[in-house]
Amino acid sequence: MKKLRNIVSIMLVFALTAAFAACAGKDKAKEYNVDEIADAIAKGVSFEDQYIAKIEQRDFALNLYGIEPSLVAEKEGVKEAAVYISGSSPEMVVCIKAVDAESASLVLESVERLISTYITNYTNYGPEQVEKLETAVKLIKGQYVFVTVSNDNTAASSFINDLLNK
Repeated sequence: MKKLRNIVSIMLVFALTAAFAACAGKDKAKEYNVDEIADAIAKGVSFEDQYIAKIEQRDFALNLYGIEPSLVAEKEGVKEAAVYISGSSPEMVVCIKAVDAESASLVLESVERLISTYITNYTNYGPEQVEKLETAVKLIKGQYVFVTVSNDNTAASSFINDLLNK
């Protein structure tokens, strides 16, 4: 009888462990395709510059924003980074998957440094651009970084949150 009770107890422990493991798998962080998200933002958000363009050279984009490439995740040898910029204003879309959450914070710091530089520069020769820089949409979701500077950052924030929560 005692032996049967031990066997049942062991089986119960294994069953509970399996159940907890299955639940933990369901809480896995959501995965995003940074190219698809950036494209959707570029098309769905209002920008002053209607010709906001994607930087196809990902390493160049990372360098432009002062982002250390080792902080950015790769998929099949390609950095998971999508960046759109304007040629005539400080507007931008930045979507990056960092290697982990700590790296995501460092990526955001790099983008924020560039935005601060833009604020300083635009204060002198384009003060009407400063408000959109100061109200930029900046989000970290796990290891993902999303930054947008647009004509209407309030609407952009709602659009991006809806997009990420689908």
